[in-house]
Formats: sequence, structure tokens, C-alpha cells
Amino acid sequence: NPSIIPNGVDTILFNCIKANNNKNRKIILFISDINRPEKNYKLLLEAIKNVNDKNIQVKNVHNVSQEELKLEYNNSKVFVLTSIHEGSPNVIKEAMACNCPIVSTDVGDIKWVFGDTDGCYLTSFDPSDVADKIKRALIFSDKKGRTDGRNRIFDLGLDSATIAKKIIAYYQQY
Repeated sequence: NPSIIPNGVDTILFNCIKANNNKNRKIILFISDINRPEKNYKLLLEAIKNVNDKNIQVKNVHNVSQEELKLEYNNSKVFVLTSIHEGSPNVIKEAMACNCPIVSTDVGDIKWVFGDTDGCYLTSFDPSDVADKIKRALIFSDKKGRTDGRNRIFDLGLDSATIAKKIIAYYQQY
């Protein structure tokens, strides 16, 4: 009998820390190699043109330590994922564990992971829709600060401790 056990997120490492957020500096975080076509960086750039806000800074992060990723999630106003396809992306779970507002294309299991978490927005592949969701996420960030995504991760049992217990239980039955 096959079982699907999702990858968990290290909630000890990925957590909320005091951010260096300047209210006028709007950092939009994109985590991936921008040259990977399936990550669809082009869609983010097209959307940013539609947002039309000169205070936005798109920050691309790639090949950095997990500790640095935690800092980036916490110092960003919004994390954006524009992938054409995904399975169960860790970056979504990591951002949620840091309570970072998120805009993501509706790929993989992201809709399920988001649930009804305020400050997390699903989008189509239309640049104007992505731009609209980025604007909403920025407003959310300015008004409320951070999401409650961390609690959603625990509610779903997507923390690495719970996932480890599931893996051990799976193997113990054989």
C-alpha cells in the first residue's frame, strides 16, 4: 500500500524574527534560479510592471543557506511563487512558518496548504491577476504585518517533527 507523506518544514529554524522592514521599502521575494523556465520569473516581472509602484524591489535569492532564507522571508513584505508546476514546494511551507504574506500560482498542493490563511493569495497565470494579488498582499502587509501561516503549518501537521513521526510509524507497520 503506497502512502504519500509530504516533506515537512523545520519550524525550529523557520520562524518569525524581528524584521528590518522599512514601511516604504517593499521587498518582493522570489526564490529560485531565474533561468529555470518552469519557475516563470518572467510572469513576476510582467506583474510588477502592472503594479506600478517605484518602491517595490524584487529580490531574487538562489543558492543561499537555510538561515539566510529565514532572514529573507522575515525581511520581505511578500514572497511570490510564479511556477508553472510544482508538487509540494518547501518554499511555501517555509514562508508560512515565518508568517510571510504569499502570492502563488495555483500549482501543486498550495491551495490545500494555504487553506483560508489571510495574507496568502492564489493567482492565475495572468500578469494582471498576479499584480492584483501582489497589491492585496502589500496592503495586507502594511495593515496587519504578518500572516498566521505558521499555525496553519502546525494544524496540517507539516512541521518536520510531525512528519518524522509519520515516517517512523509507516516503517514500524512493516
